[in-house]
This record gives sequence, structure tokens and C-alpha cells, in this order.
Amino acid sequence: MVSDTVAKLADVEKKPELRENEKESKNPFLRKRKKKGLFKRLGEIGSINPKEVVEFTRHLSVMLGAGVTIFEAITFLRDQSVNKPFAAKLDDIIESLNNGQSLSNSMKRFPNIFPEIYTNIVQVGEKSGTLSQTMLDLANHLEENDKFKKKVSGALVYPKIILSVMVVFLFVIFFFVMPRILTIFKSLNADIPLSTKIVIGITNFMQAHIMGILITIAAAIVGIKIMFKNKAARRVRDLVYIKFPFLGKIVLNFNTTQVSQHFGTLFASGLTIIKCLEITETVVKNQIFQEEIAYMVNKIKNGSSFSQSFREPSHFPPMFVKLIKVGERTGKLPHVIDYMTGYYKGLVDDDVKNITTIIEPVIMVLLGLMVAGLVITVIGPIYQLISNIGN
Repeated sequence: MVSDTVAKLADVEKKPELRENEKESKNPFLRKRKKKGLFKRLGEIGSINPKEVVEFTRHLSVMLGAGVTIFEAITFLRDQSVNKPFAAKLDDIIESLNNGQSLSNSMKRFPNIFPEIYTNIVQVGEKSGTLSQTMLDLANHLEENDKFKKKVSGALVYPKIILSVMVVFLFVIFFFVMPRILTIFKSLNADIPLSTKIVIGITNFMQAHIMGILITIAAAIVGIKIMFKNKAARRVRDLVYIKFPFLGKIVLNFNTTQVSQHFGTLFASGLTIIKCLEITETVVKNQIFQEEIAYMVNKIKNGSSFSQSFREPSHFPPMFVKLIKVGERTGKLPHVIDYMTGYYKGLVDDDVKNITTIIEPVIMVLLGLMVAGLVITVIGPIYQLISNIGN
């Protein structure tokens, strides 16, 4: 696939529009932005999959290694992209390159696609003259990070499906089954057990106030989203995640892995420790860890070493802090960080597997309780009613 990509570049060099673009890049009077029509702009609206960014980065690395210029490589990748929104962004990057901007500065215009960690590593590659290898390392980092996140989120898919089925089951019971059973009981003037009366009462309430219930649920969801836009609310939420039994351990290990992985990639690219930490702070989502990293940056700026910059006590695992000290003292910090990334990633994998193992029987018990409740409150009284009629 990569060899085919490189081979097609010969066609790009023959394109008259490419030569025309190169002429425009040398002429400041021809660097004006070409206006796009409304329909074309609407066609460029859409999402961009992280996998596409990884493939773009990897292909760009191969092309640069083969001696192709940045302009030619990105032009080719733009022409080959089937994702119109992504192709449009690449078109803007080409225009920026035409106007004399560097690749990293051109990409900084699209932080949602090329975040700070991405553009800073590209900038290091540009300055060191190793952009091809830097892009390859970056592609590997993005791919590993994306796989790791998907593995963690994928563990929650099964519970979500089961919970959705349970919600649908309850909806069917309260809005389709119980109204018909209620009609039977009313027509026969039969005595109804207390448990059945409670279920019937809930059914009547839900049917009478369905719009109010739906509006309340929708308002609660919107309210929670608005609330968590507040920094203080997010901090409380993230702290609860960390303190929550069992879940807290997973959150700590997951964020430690994220910090170690991103910091290691940035440090290997040649950035300073302070710059690595500042960029890592923007990538990590948990606000408690963001505060930890900000504290470390401030300590280092005031003269502390990397290993001395951790809070006491720190939310980072004790082993993480100790190994950082060892790596810094022995001069093997990149090796230690690489080891810790793999170690904590393995811990998260084990924790996720344990969650799945624990959740499955819990869900089965809940389903069993729901079925038992249905038998006690619905099927049991019906059977008793039929028996009384038979007698």
C-alpha cells in the first residue's frame, strides 16, 4: 500500500495544477485565498476519524523519506482523501504552505485535528531535519494511544447494551403489559396483592406524566452537561472518580499511562521537560492530574529537578515517582518512561478485564431479579385469579 502511494507521486509531479500552485507560492500577488462557494463549504462539514490522521501521518512519513517535498506529499494525500472535510483542511494547509508558513504552523490552525502534542513534535522534526522519522514515531504514538483508549471504552460496550435492553424491557412492562393486566383486574373486581398495586400505581403515574418525565430527564442531561463545563464542578467529578472504590484505581492507572505515554513521546522528540509537561497537561483530561502537572511545571521553573517536582502526597502511584527518580539519577529516563508506559498500560488492561468479569454476573443477577419481580407482581396474581375462576 505504501509503495503504491509513493509510486503514484510521479503522476502528481506531472499535474499542471501542481506546477501552477508552485508558481503561485513564489508570487506574493497570487497568494490570495480562493473563495469557496456555499455548497462547497457545506460539503466540507463533517467529522474526521483519528484513524485518518494516523494514516495521513504515516503516509506523509514514507513520502518524505522517499525524497518527496512536503508540498507534493500533502497535495497527493489531499487528492487521494475520500473524506471531504479532511481534504478541505489539507487544502487550507497547502495554501498556508504556499504563503510561506511551516508545516507545523499550518497545522496549528486546526487544533481539533492536529492537537498541540502533534504540532510540537512536527516542529521539532522540522528544526532537527528528521521530519520523516519524527512523523513515523508520531504515527505509531497516535495509533497506540487510539488502540488503548478504544480497548478501555470497548469494555463498557457490553454493560451499556445490557442496560439499554433492561430499560426497553421496563418500558414495555409499564406501557404495554401492565395496562392490559390492569384492565383484566378491574373487569373481574379481583383482589390485588400489594406488590402488584405498587407496580400499577407506578404505571398509572408514568402514563399520566410521561411528557413531564421525558422533559425532566432531558433537562437533567442538559443541566449536567452545562454544570460540567464549570471548572470547579469538573474538579469535584474527577476527584470522585479517583476516590471511588475499585474504579479509582483504574482511573489512576489510566491517567498515569496517558501521562507517561505522551510525556515519553514528547521527550524522545527532543523537547525540554517543562515543554513536555506543559503539552501533556493539555492532553490529559482528568483535572486532578492537570493540577498535578501544573504544580510540577511550577516547581521545575523554580529550580527543582523533575523527580523533586512531585507533590507530597501525589496522586501518581508511588512506583511511578520512584522510577522517575531512578531514571533521572542514572540518565536512563527515556528507558524508564517507556517501561512505565507498558507497565501501567498492562495494569489498566487487567483492570478492564476484571470489570468485565465482575459486571457480567451482576447484570445477570439484576436481570434475574427483574424476571422474578415480573413473576411475583404480574404472572402470580394472574395465575391465582385464573385458579379462583376455575373453582
